[in-house]
Amino acid sequence: MAESTADVGQMVKVGIAAADRGDYSGALRVLSKVYKTVPPERLPAGLSTYGLCLARVEGKRKMGAELCEKAIQLESYDGKHHANLVRVYIFAKNRKKAVRTLDDSLKKLHNDPDLIRVREEIGYRQAPSLAFLPRQNPINKFFSRYAKKVKMPGKIVLIVIASLLYIGIIAGIFRLIVK
Repeated sequence: MAESTADVGQMVKVGIAAADRGDYSGALRVLSKVYKTVPPERLPAGLSTYGLCLARVEGKRKMGAELCEKAIQLESYDGKHHANLVRVYIFAKNRKKAVRTLDDSLKKLHNDPDLIRVREEIGYRQAPSLAFLPRQNPINKFFSRYAKKVKMPGKIVLIVIASLLYIGIIAGIFRLIVK
């Protein structure tokens, strides 16, 4: 295949667009042709998409994750590579690793649209503010809602108040049961 760099670049764009539409097998066909002839270092733009397609179509999850990681090494500033790695982990049913990767990526690439989109795709929620209480607990809901607006010393005070309130509620329930 003696194609020019522009043709190969166009093929990568076509492959990425196909994957974005959800046509992973079509994208895999295009990107396989590209990366069988061009070293990944020369054209890293579609490498993570190629990895995602390999994981989804052929079940090669480990290889897909490795390709995404290679793309991140080559273009760490591109959120699409990070987002594709998260998608590979989700597809591999490794939610814990996906969330950890997403958190790390968001710390490096604040407000990247690809990362925000993948966060919405996977239904990501931050841990509850008061880890010792269930997420649905009204005290935890209240604290989580208002703790973001308070500076660190105020958060400590809020945690102490929430803890005392929770202990008081538990003690009240215990008194009712004992009577």
